[in-house]
Amino acid sequence: MRFRVILAPDDIRRLSIESLPETLDSFINLLKNELHLDGTLIVQFEDRNYGNELCNLTSMSDLTEEMTTLRVFQKHVPESSNDLETSIDELSDSTLDTASLPSTSSRDSTPKRSGYLPDPFVIPKFPTDIELRLQRGNEAYYRDGSLLDVPRSIRSDILDTLAEALFQIKTHPTNGECSIVAKALVDKFPCLKEAGSRDGWYAWKYSIHYKMGNFRQQLCIAGSVELSVHKRSASGDSKRPKKAWRSEVNFLPEHPPNKTMEMLEQDRSNLQSEMTKKNVDWKKVDALMDSTFSLRRKEIIKEEPLVKDLQARWSALFTERQIDAEFTRIVSKNLKQSFFHGLDELVPRFLRLYRHRETVKELPAFLASLDADNSNQQKRAVVLLALPHFLKEDPSHFFKICKPNEDTEAIKGMDVGILIVTEDAERPVPKEVVDVVLAVEESVVLRKLKDVPHAFALLMGLLYVLNIQYPKGLRYMFEVIQKVIMKIGENTCSSRVNGVRNKLMSTNM
Repeated sequence: MRFRVILAPDDIRRLSIESLPETLDSFINLLKNELHLDGTLIVQFEDRNYGNELCNLTSMSDLTEEMTTLRVFQKHVPESSNDLETSIDELSDSTLDTASLPSTSSRDSTPKRSGYLPDPFVIPKFPTDIELRLQRGNEAYYRDGSLLDVPRSIRSDILDTLAEALFQIKTHPTNGECSIVAKALVDKFPCLKEAGSRDGWYAWKYSIHYKMGNFRQQLCIAGSVELSVHKRSASGDSKRPKKAWRSEVNFLPEHPPNKTMEMLEQDRSNLQSEMTKKNVDWKKVDALMDSTFSLRRKEIIKEEPLVKDLQARWSALFTERQIDAEFTRIVSKNLKQSFFHGLDELVPRFLRLYRHRETVKELPAFLASLDADNSNQQKRAVVLLALPHFLKEDPSHFFKICKPNEDTEAIKGMDVGILIVTEDAERPVPKEVVDVVLAVEESVVLRKLKDVPHAFALLMGLLYVLNIQYPKGLRYMFEVIQKVIMKIGENTCSSRVNGVRNKLMSTNM
């Protein structure tokens, strides 16, 4: 059964399930696992009996259509201490010493943001006296249309509450997201509308935007690790970004509230010990990787260690499973889902664009490889491998093709790159591949990958996970992958990438 799952206006996913679970609870747990969600979920479906209006899903019998649209809301509610402890049986095998068990309570996990603003935004509860004033103001508004005269102190308290709630979701909301919050505010309290504004919330939007800046500054002064790392130095070092530069949602999170550095380091040591076992307990690894997320990010961002040193301390991080999980922690998006869904939607448009770009001499050879193999997998590879040529960038130090037993020599000089090992090294897109390798700092970090498109997806994950800048000579290629294909930070494209996107979206394509 296929579903179109709406999580947010800018996060709509496709989901295929072979067979539906029998119970609603099992179905919700399945959604959590497949979509990487947590907290309490409210699932709504389009009810045909009410003109396809959304209704809460209360029974599995409601899902009868072959293609169903679901709307999923996340509610993060505090759990009881009894519910927070995970069963020892789920985390250990018969030989595991209970002293090394990771705690998986929410307090032990690194605090993380979702990054997705619900629309409509749920206005938080204000202090009791302000709530009372706003209720009286609403009564007067509904009685005679009068607007509330908001004193400066109350306006400031309202903005403080909104900024704190907004910061729990996103540190740097966009103007559009501030508009969503402002609209939700005046929808709930119409007495706060602005008399001279067309929509009634124009000034509120900008007040929220500036209040967020002040709120971040206050947290930075108070010692926020996440925000202080971006503060410009007194020496005038302007190269350091003021915020996460690739739309990271959890760039440098605080440590779990009940974990000391010594406890986190012990968790890391337990993690390394687990990875040396013949039969790795991946549930335990998942829990330990989650609890040590803040420690790992602090090392990567502040200390900038070499990749070989990271491999020695965090060997689990260099597995496909953990690259996926770490990317989700940082960006709050599923790596492969966002990559392949975006890519498959645009493959036909990219190929038509390539065929019309006659001035790029390298493109015909890539397109010719589709004559022998017209599979979707081949089309994906052609689009990705030809993309830098289409953008007039030089990928010679990034993509390399070599024959077996030549890979050690081939990765020399590769700061970041993909190496294709094949007997057919003369073709731009080899038909038979022996191995696909990811190299960082002239070292192999992953090999035996499924194919070239999967290598691209995992490389994007690694660049986020290791906080590595895009290669200067391929900045536009990576920007297209991030913002056009994966739709991460798509509202801040460079003019060149925005032009490519406009061509792709052109109606005559």
